[in-house]
This record gives sequence, C-alpha cells and structure tokens, in this order.
Amino acid sequence: MPVNRILPDEGLAVRLMDDLAILAEPSFKEYKTTKYITAFLEKIGISPSHIFETGCYGTLDFGAEKTVAFRADIDALPANPEKTEYRHLCGHHHNMTALLLLLEAVQRSEAKPKVNIRYIFQPAEEIVSGAKFMIEKGCLEGVDCIFAAHAENEIPMGKSAVKSGPCMAGSHHIAVTFTGKATHAAMPHLGNDAVTAAADYVTKAQMIVSRLKDPTLPGLISFGSIHGGSADNIIPEKVELKGTFRYFHTEVKAVIEKGLKSLAVSIEELYGVKIELEIKDGTHPVLNDPSLAAFICDLADAESLPRVPYDKLTLGGEDFSEYVKLVKGVFLWTGANEKGNHPPLHSGDFYVPMPTVTASANMWIKLAYGIDKYFV
Repeated sequence: MPVNRILPDEGLAVRLMDDLAILAEPSFKEYKTTKYITAFLEKIGISPSHIFETGCYGTLDFGAEKTVAFRADIDALPANPEKTEYRHLCGHHHNMTALLLLLEAVQRSEAKPKVNIRYIFQPAEEIVSGAKFMIEKGCLEGVDCIFAAHAENEIPMGKSAVKSGPCMAGSHHIAVTFTGKATHAAMPHLGNDAVTAAADYVTKAQMIVSRLKDPTLPGLISFGSIHGGSADNIIPEKVELKGTFRYFHTEVKAVIEKGLKSLAVSIEELYGVKIELEIKDGTHPVLNDPSLAAFICDLADAESLPRVPYDKLTLGGEDFSEYVKLVKGVFLWTGANEKGNHPPLHSGDFYVPMPTVTASANMWIKLAYGIDKYFV
C-alpha cells in the first residue's frame, strides 16, 4: 500500500473514543484505562515492553537507526466537586486514540516506517507527575525526538497548529497559610485579621507581575482557592490560599518568587499575622524545537494536511516539558472548534469532535512515515 493511502480507521476511532471516555480515571489511578490500552495493543499484535500499574510504553522496532517517540497522556479530570466522577475534560481520550490509531495503521500496513516507533502512554499529566515517572522508568532511552498532540478549542476543527520555540508556560503552585488571632468581627482591634491579610496578599501579588517584572515578558499570578472561617461575625484564626504562577523566562520566575516572599514579610509586619509560604515546583516551559516544528509544517503542507499559522503563547502548563528538556520535541495542537464558540478545555461542556481525532491520527501517520527525511 502506498504510504499516502495509509489512513486512520474512522470506525475504530469512534469505538476507541467512546470506550476511553467511559473509563475516565484520575491521575495515577488509571487502572482500567491501562488495561484497556494494553489489551488493545495485544489484540493488534503489539506487546508493550514496560507495563506499570498505570501507564505503559514500548517500541515498534524496525531495525532503523533512529527512534521517534509519540506520547499520549491518559488521566482525566474530576467532573464534580466531590471528585466521585471523572471525565476527559482535557481531551486525553483524544490523545490516546490518536496514538492507538497510528499503531493500528502501522500494524495493518505492509509498508513500515523507516524509524523505530516508541509509544508512551503516560499517567498523571494533570498533576504534572507522570512524565518524570515515565522518564525514570526509561521511556526516553534511545529516543531521538518526541511528539505529542492535544485538542485545542480555539483552533478550527481538524486543522493542526505548530508553534516554534516557547509554546506553553512554566507552571508552579503556591500555598499560603495566614495565622492570626481570632476575634469578634465587631472588635478587629482585639485580634490579628487573617482574612484581611490574605485579601491584601492576593491583590498586592498582582503588583509583582504589573510593576516588578519586565512588562515585555509574559508572567501571571492567579489564586484559585481561599478558605477560612466558619461564621459571618467571627474573624477566624487561619486562612489558606492556593494559587499558581506562570512564566516563560527564568528571570520572570525569579522576580515572582522573590516578590511573593517579600510580600509575605511585609504583610506579616503590617497585620501581625504569621505567614507560611510554600512554592511547589510544577512544570518548566514547553520549548518546541524550531527545526522539528518547521519540518512538521513543511510535511503537513506537502501532504495537504490542513493547518493554520500559529504563533500564540499559552500560559497553560504541560509536563511534556520534562521530555523536551532531554530530547528534541514538538507539542502540537489539533483544532476542536466545531461551531465557532467551542467550550474551553477543562470546562464541563468540553468535547472533542471526531474530525479532530482523525486529523491528529493522520498527522501522526504521516509523521511516522516521513520523519526519516528530517534525519537525512
């Protein structure tokens, strides 16, 4: 079969998407999902060399000099506050399906890629732990470059988008605990107000990114959780904040971290509270290799795969960054915007249209059979 006629099985795509959607599971608890993936691979004649409690990887070895990796993350997000129901609100069932469709297409085709294919089904992307886990288990050994795809709600359905260089932001987490002295709400002078101290911290933290960093360099501080108190007329002893900050440049990261620490000291002094600030490492920025990104764009044009020019930075984080710290790689987007106003990623209404799935799988197939030209 000519390479240009190797296409993803659209009927299989529907079945895989439906099955994986039903199995949606939380990070590092993707037990049923992992069993489903390994069973499917065995069915098409592939035996993964490394199967873990959650996640797996292996290699289609064609005796080639180069090995190219494709990574799909497999965890889902909570769909209710109680975290008793999980759904693929970030579209990871799309990522898995596209990779499984690539592997199935290679298996049924007489023509084989001129590179070895390392397939990586990674757990726990949503808690930015899975990439490190898989790397520690050896998934990048012998790999020359790596790719990942993700559905994107702002890009027209079925069109790919590749950004050269910085692609996604470094993402770190903040936990701040304010401990004051509880008092009656009508007598704040008799206590130390942890609520007002926390509120002041939230608002003044924005001055770090608007006044302390270089305004030409992207940076963000956001707080998404604040908890404290039990009654409307009691100023509580303790308030807890949780948030995140994002950056692309190490100098911005340094400014934000220094600012958060300095702000804690000044708030402590002003309000007479004790502040415990914890900055938790998350992900580094995702940096797409410029030469690989250019190759993918040229390949897409040569194969008449629809794509859109793309130079947009996103402040979302991705632990794919751990892979591209070690080998060349590209994280690409596939458009999911079906009707012009698609629900955003992580929202309860987000979904992935089937043309998005087949477009990603087709891109992977063309890349698997064409990437050898990059190494010439």
